[in-house]
Amino acid sequence: MHIVFVTYEFVTEKINGGLGNYVANISSILAEKNHYVTVLLISNHNKRIKWKRNVTVETFKYTYYSQKNLFSEYVDFVFRCNFSNQYYRSDLINKKIEELDKIKKIDIVQYCGDDFSIWKRRKKIPSIVRLSSFKEWIEFALLSGSNMDDYSWLNSIQSRLFIKSLKFADAVYGPSKCVADLVRKKNPFQKISIIESPCLFTDKIVERVDDILFGKKYFLFFGKLDVLKGIEVIENAVYTIMKDNPDKYFVLMGRDAGGRIQNILDKAGKYKEKIIYMGEIRDRGRLSAVIKNAYACILPSRADNLPNTCIESMALGKIVIGTYGASFDQLIIDKQNGLLIKRDNPNELIAAIRYLNGLTEEQRNEMGQRAKKRVEMMSPDKIYNQVIKFYEDVIEQKKRKDKW
Repeated sequence: MHIVFVTYEFVTEKINGGLGNYVANISSILAEKNHYVTVLLISNHNKRIKWKRNVTVETFKYTYYSQKNLFSEYVDFVFRCNFSNQYYRSDLINKKIEELDKIKKIDIVQYCGDDFSIWKRRKKIPSIVRLSSFKEWIEFALLSGSNMDDYSWLNSIQSRLFIKSLKFADAVYGPSKCVADLVRKKNPFQKISIIESPCLFTDKIVERVDDILFGKKYFLFFGKLDVLKGIEVIENAVYTIMKDNPDKYFVLMGRDAGGRIQNILDKAGKYKEKIIYMGEIRDRGRLSAVIKNAYACILPSRADNLPNTCIESMALGKIVIGTYGASFDQLIIDKQNGLLIKRDNPNELIAAIRYLNGLTEEQRNEMGQRAKKRVEMMSPDKIYNQVIKFYEDVIEQKKRKDKW
């Protein structure tokens, strides 16, 4: 089978995130099963990269649409978004897909969903959308102080266009029930299959932790240090956490968005020497060692789409403190294989850590083992079987539909 992934993130680029890691993981799994994968990567350059056996990356240079006219300007004004630019980009992307299909017949195209690339899809090629994100939800969650129980943002033009664009797909799936439920709030009849992301992390484990952490007990946050990932909760809880835990440190890894680490140091006050900031760690082996040696992983996101941070931590048998309503509750059952707290609630984070400290070491180990067992359901072979069956069903359904 020849599968094309349309994406704006991938591991070959400097800017990469959860989407890029997912595409790399699923491409690797499919390639190992002798399928051929083309990653069509929206980028700032044109290049063909032989990434690994059976996986080619076609970077697609896209420049902002500047050939505006009165009609396109009117459309953008009415829609209050850059509609004509998105439409133009979709057209170029799908022309490129048509070229790739002539070189090697494409069996199915998978669009990431949140960039409207599917608008001009080629009808003869089976095409699906994976709900990799819901940008309007993410952008709302990035607003400090926004009420995450307020769904008025679903009425925005951009949200409605996103949900309408799913109708161009032959089928839709996603890893997160949380995001699927958001779509169904606006369109209850939208069919969305749930296929979780594969976990390929455990084959990259390194035992030796960095010297700065050697022999230390520590809480760990890793990810971008911003409002979306719940950094404000950590800022507002860090003093009490450090006061309650004189034998432990607080380690943070990830890109600092707007001086957040300084805020944490300031809020930690006299305990600031117990805060360790390690910046971004791209080496997966080194990252695994930091996670594996953590006392617990604190991930108080406001919005997320079954994040790799949670999956990777659980795969290593770590207790994760995550949030309700941000997709962690799909993986975590509170007080069984992890802990769940309300979003934007530093007091609940403090209480969860106190609960964790009240458990015996044996009870904590059992909770960590149950976390690991949950992630075993996301093994490469299991996810491969689900994905390939989904692809085959879509291809077969399209064949029957086209006959009619």
